[in-house]
Amino acid sequence: MRPGPPLLLCAFLLASSGTSSALAQGSGPCPPQGDATKPKAQRVNEQRARTDEPSDDDIDETADISALIAPGDDSLRWQADTAVEIGAFVLDVRDGGPTSANCHSSDPAEHDTILDLSPGPNVADKSHRIIAVITPRWRRLMARNEVDWSTRAIRAKYVQRSVTIRGWLLFNADVAARSLNTAPLTGAGVTRATAWEIHPVTAIDLDEDSLDQQARFEAAAEASATP
Repeated sequence: MRPGPPLLLCAFLLASSGTSSALAQGSGPCPPQGDATKPKAQRVNEQRARTDEPSDDDIDETADISALIAPGDDSLRWQADTAVEIGAFVLDVRDGGPTSANCHSSDPAEHDTILDLSPGPNVADKSHRIIAVITPRWRRLMARNEVDWSTRAIRAKYVQRSVTIRGWLLFNADVAARSLNTAPLTGAGVTRATAWEIHPVTAIDLDEDSLDQQARFEAAAEASATP
């Protein structure tokens, strides 16, 4: 009978195998399904992770911001393969934090960038708010073209400005109870008009009116600073 390997060698092999498995699980980018364990959550994360850019034919021209915040149960109003291009006002930009979509990463570069949008600068109440999301995957795609889509850069460029924003619609069932159109009861818990998000954002630009307004502001500031 052929003798087996020494006990010390067996222990070493087992430890090495365990270490390799742990490294394999902990290394590499977050997959499209994230670290979600439920099939439904995995499918939603895969929609969030899409990197295909919508064509003009994909855009639903009827889905402007007024249509997106129109009252009534809107859970079936749109489809997840619908793309939109809307004009909106950016109320705020913030870090989305760790989520299952980014495998609960603590790295801000792997977090979503959340844009709070409204129909205009004088419409700040949450019942008229929609959410747009820049994902880490789109941030990396833009970085290849030397475009900075970090949360800091997006905040500096677009907060309190009018924009044209383009991307795919996604129904975020996790916030349906806090969205005016699908909340069982309206009240202080409402944080947005609709659970439909522009997620992921694939393009964002300052609109011409906003650019003209900024140019006038800068000219006035320069004139006031001139002795």
